[in-house]
Amino acid sequence: MKFQYQHTPDFGQPLHKRLGNYPRIPDFTWDFCRWVGSWLSVLFIRSQFKLEVHGTFPAVDRLAIVANHQSHLDTATLLAALPYACRQNTVVLAAEDYFFRSAPKALAASLLCQGVAFDRLHWTAVRAWYQHLKKLKKGWLLFYPSGSRHSCEIQSGLLKILLREGWTILPVRLDGADLAWPSHASVWRPFRPLKVTVYDPFQGHDLDGLIEKLKRELYPHA
Repeated sequence: MKFQYQHTPDFGQPLHKRLGNYPRIPDFTWDFCRWVGSWLSVLFIRSQFKLEVHGTFPAVDRLAIVANHQSHLDTATLLAALPYACRQNTVVLAAEDYFFRSAPKALAASLLCQGVAFDRLHWTAVRAWYQHLKKLKKGWLLFYPSGSRHSCEIQSGLLKILLREGWTILPVRLDGADLAWPSHASVWRPFRPLKVTVYDPFQGHDLDGLIEKLKRELYPHA
């Protein structure tokens, strides 16, 4: 028997690119660092803020958590609200153009917030994710359909794919994060209340009905 060495698929890529890849390449070191990092994020939220969680997360194999985007605290807050058993299996779609252009931001997004790179600037990214999601039999996703902290407009491309592939969509609204860390502030403001509201899940193929539900539950004052 002859041993044959093969490079991993991400061999030779710069660090910020490797950290943003999805599906992730199994790596004990990085997986352990993500486990530690996610716990640090949860401890940070629970020690610095008063977190309230209303509603429950359904026990399903494929779940897309869809949330409004207010602040840099959003993802850490949602991770703190998730059941422990589900947190490590949740992948967060983070803006490639913001978080995965340099190693420091990529390390923070990947290790502290379970982030992977999502290209929000080019429509071809949605086609690539379609190939990923149709093969995935089990897993949780978290993303912000507005794509920005400064917008309430819902982008439907990824939602359409998720519905087509039979994923359960779970609307989750965050309140208070915009005051705890405003977009214009350089640091957060501790001891502010944070609230996570989990709504009824959505299943089916009615994209227009889903968008109306998201507008009503995630952006009630828009």
